[in-house]
Amino acid sequence: MRTFMKKDFSRQFLCLVFFLLVAYTIFLQFIAPVLYGEDSYYHVAVAKFIRQFGLHYDFHWAQFSTFKEFFSDKDLLFHVLICPFTYLTDNIVLAGKYAVIFFDVLFLLAYLYILRKYLPDFLVACFLILPFLSGVFYAYFTFLRPTTLANVLFIFSIYFLINKNPVKLFIATVLFTLSHLFFPLIFIFALITEAIRYFSKKEFYLRNIYSVLLGIALGTIIHPNFPNNLLSFHLNVILVPYYSFLNVPISFGGELSSGPTKNVLLEEFVVFFSFNIIIWLLLVRRIKISFSTLVWWACSSIFMASSFISNRYWYNNIVLFLVFFASFVKDLSDTFQPGRIITKSRYFILSYLCVLVLFLKVGLEPIVKLFESQIVLNGDYEEVGKWMLKNIPANEMIYHAYWSDSPYFIALNPKNNYLVVLDPMYMLYRYPKEYMLYSDILKGQVQHPYKDIQGTFKSKYAFTRKEAPFYSQMNNDHMHFKKLYDTNWSAVFEILPQAEETEKANTKKEIRTKKK
Repeated sequence: MRTFMKKDFSRQFLCLVFFLLVAYTIFLQFIAPVLYGEDSYYHVAVAKFIRQFGLHYDFHWAQFSTFKEFFSDKDLLFHVLICPFTYLTDNIVLAGKYAVIFFDVLFLLAYLYILRKYLPDFLVACFLILPFLSGVFYAYFTFLRPTTLANVLFIFSIYFLINKNPVKLFIATVLFTLSHLFFPLIFIFALITEAIRYFSKKEFYLRNIYSVLLGIALGTIIHPNFPNNLLSFHLNVILVPYYSFLNVPISFGGELSSGPTKNVLLEEFVVFFSFNIIIWLLLVRRIKISFSTLVWWACSSIFMASSFISNRYWYNNIVLFLVFFASFVKDLSDTFQPGRIITKSRYFILSYLCVLVLFLKVGLEPIVKLFESQIVLNGDYEEVGKWMLKNIPANEMIYHAYWSDSPYFIALNPKNNYLVVLDPMYMLYRYPKEYMLYSDILKGQVQHPYKDIQGTFKSKYAFTRKEAPFYSQMNNDHMHFKKLYDTNWSAVFEILPQAEETEKANTKKEIRTKKK
């Protein structure tokens, strides 16, 4: 009877924690009037395009990008799953918030399902909380990005590999190939799993390898943008990491670099602290490590190593690491006191959680500042996008200083066209000369930017944040630029139609002056 009551309490505690996390997820979305992150606007916009135009359409919104002629929806399944939320409301930001909540709850359910394979309900509840002690997880969890769906498919794929379920593994691989460009990692995970299985059990399960290869092949071929998706794979999976690793001076997003060591240690303290505990336990105890624990560790270690190069991989790493930790705790329980780990270790568990909570404020402080800045900046973009929709004629090309400007406007003002979206690599690869010119204009290194904005980029309108160096050029050149709209953070200019004639007149005047 006492055991039954304990199990009943643990289950109730788990349900309470789960529903509190769901409520907190909803709270995070609706505490701000905007979506978090610039990519969130792009993803909900593309979902709406699929609803309006179907799976095959011309992506004319990025005129100086591979998207214009070789568009591939690299996150196809992710966008298809967002589509239903665009029917619920005409407010595209609100639709995006509904979608974020859906994917977050989907992740929590998947994570809960996998944890219960290794831990009793009380510890599952504790492990559900742990990811929220990671700074990067906390941030990415609020974004509408395909990495959350990727985490769901990652943990299921690895679980199917461990338990030799080739049919489910095949389905998961097809879905992953249609959802995210990092699908080759499933093949790498399969090789790792079978290598560990061979050395620990003298068995190599080839069906896992075949299932993954067939899943990747099928997912690649049935993609509606095939073969353009092969170019997208080349750009994102090969060239972007390669250029980023070599520190090629391209204006990639900050997530492609690693932060200072101190910040990383504080923001991901839950990983380093937990890993330190695991090492100590292995040193002072003889623990029989299971096959599943070895696989989870090997797969998570790939992301851990990558995280020191690029910040964005911490989001994947924290999830796989904690599942590895859960599997390790099961090994610890099975080795010494099966079924009694909570009873004998409750003071240790309490101390562990207390230490993590002590570092919580310091670790999450940068993330809180990120949210605050996002609310201000994204609110400004939304204001400008809505103004453009009302005041700029349809089909006009709008010049913008940063590649990260256009996701907002594609979502909020889809009647106009822009330069490039999501990543500068799409512009650099297809229009290298234009990209170099675009970079020089941004830096304020072009003496008469209106010439190239009008001529090369065919734009009558230009948007820029006020922090951009060439903003002062436009703001001070009243002969060629007319400010149409101004906010605290940005401005929209019209390039005056007589600009070219004025330049010719000025040139003639300079020639006469020199002759005199």
